[in-house]
Amino acid sequence: MRIFTGVLLVVMSTLSYAGSKTTYHFFVQFHDKGLNYVEINKPDSFLSARALERRSRLDIPVDSFDLPVTEAYINNIRKPSIQVRYVSKWLNGAVISTASMDTAWRLKIKFFVDDVVYLGKSIEKTNRSGRQEELAQNDSFKNQYGDGYRQLDMLKGTDLHKAGFLGENMIIAVFDAGFRKVNELSLFAELFKNEQVIYTKDLVDLERNVYDDDDHGLHVFGCMAANKPSKMIGAAPAAEYVLIRTESNTYETWLEELNWVRAAEIADSMGVDVINSSLGYNHFDEKRLNHSHADLDGKTTYISRGAAIAATRGMLVVNSAGNDGNKSWGKLDFPADVEDILVVGAVDHSLDAPAFSSPGPTSDFRIKPDVAALGKQTFVATTYGIGTGYGTSYSSPIIAGLAASLWGANTTLTPLEVKEIIKRSGHLFYNPDNVIGYGVPDFDLALKMTGKHPSFDYATRQLISFSKTSYAHEESVSIYAPSHTKGYCAVKQQRRFLFFKYYKTRSTSECSIGSKGFGRMHVLLYNIPNGKKVTLSFYAENEEGEKTIIQEMQGKLSD
Repeated sequence: MRIFTGVLLVVMSTLSYAGSKTTYHFFVQFHDKGLNYVEINKPDSFLSARALERRSRLDIPVDSFDLPVTEAYINNIRKPSIQVRYVSKWLNGAVISTASMDTAWRLKIKFFVDDVVYLGKSIEKTNRSGRQEELAQNDSFKNQYGDGYRQLDMLKGTDLHKAGFLGENMIIAVFDAGFRKVNELSLFAELFKNEQVIYTKDLVDLERNVYDDDDHGLHVFGCMAANKPSKMIGAAPAAEYVLIRTESNTYETWLEELNWVRAAEIADSMGVDVINSSLGYNHFDEKRLNHSHADLDGKTTYISRGAAIAATRGMLVVNSAGNDGNKSWGKLDFPADVEDILVVGAVDHSLDAPAFSSPGPTSDFRIKPDVAALGKQTFVATTYGIGTGYGTSYSSPIIAGLAASLWGANTTLTPLEVKEIIKRSGHLFYNPDNVIGYGVPDFDLALKMTGKHPSFDYATRQLISFSKTSYAHEESVSIYAPSHTKGYCAVKQQRRFLFFKYYKTRSTSECSIGSKGFGRMHVLLYNIPNGKKVTLSFYAENEEGEKTIIQEMQGKLSD
């Protein structure tokens, strides 16, 4: 299921058919990887140099998941009546298509086959008119970013760009339903001039052309890659891109989940850094294939299993939460239930979640989504220029593009560390919920947490709101100070002696700063009358005992 944009999907043409042909799809699960003559100690035979460099940099070993499936098994099941669409090394099996279900079931008798799983059917229909999305055109401009400014500035993404981090030297893979005319539109002319689209693959039609099928990927891609000054700038205009079509707009089956897994394998082998997937699944054309809420455990469905493996390969997987918040399903879509991927919900311009944004928690009660970005009246690329769309489909690529740009500032970070930094910068980090998770990230603050901010390499996450603080109050505050071992916060109250005003320390909090540069402390405010000025002074101490002031904040207490 594409994560579509609710209210704007209002135009659908009438379908007419001259004939049809039914094809059945299956996953053939192998018992093992057979007599594989590819040695695990020679990974350059099945992983690219860039993928191996990423594994080495992040200290991720090559393991059995990376080994390809033996060709002997594939050749044994390939017949004139069976099309082997592709092989999944992570799931150790092959996705096949056949006109006869019996032909597929008979493969179970082979000694190397553990199981044959039905994925669904597709019906090839002729004279089918296309599905079109009606998007509100908007011709407004705002400085260099044009229509892209508002949705990036909400997350301080423009500050990240000003610091010089626009996704350069990073590769982003985009999985979607098609990227209609991306190669023809002026918003992406600079992208193609610089050869930033480095690979394309259509896993639905099994071809290389991804520019002739559907508009949804075009809308998504614009949020990241648009690069036309004064018209629209995306979240990562300097990144390189891999575009893979995994989603069909004519049927809804498990085959699309397997397409997603295969796409992730391709991305891994190419050394991709970030995956954006504005896709999600729960119900299918055949009810017997439908998932349940109990399956939202991050390890049951094929797509969730694939996303979980992808997260262990050194890639940051960013996925939209879904648009089912106000529908009968009412929960996250798959693979948004996976713990180690970054799941994105939607907010409007007031930072409130629209009703459609799919909420958590997962079936094992983990908080999801993780963060949120603009998903209501988001500016997107269209075949006619720029329009607005609704949906977590569009909040996800904004986060994915900025995440790639952020990671480019410090590539020694692991994907999970990048994910954690983005969460820590969220405006609800100390009070998360299952609607927008840890809130809207602040990528300027996140850049400070990477230790690569051009102004300084310390950061605090201010959670104390002076306008809401009472006489007795306690808040948690994150502190980030690389190369330091301790953090302090001194709370000082303004006092008066005769005609002089001075500050008196009322309490001091302390925390240990771990190897990753993070610490967390509880700040106490007590017995301080309303209307009195309070100063919070943050310090960090290195191994030599030298203290450095990080930040000072002042305010007045009031009810």
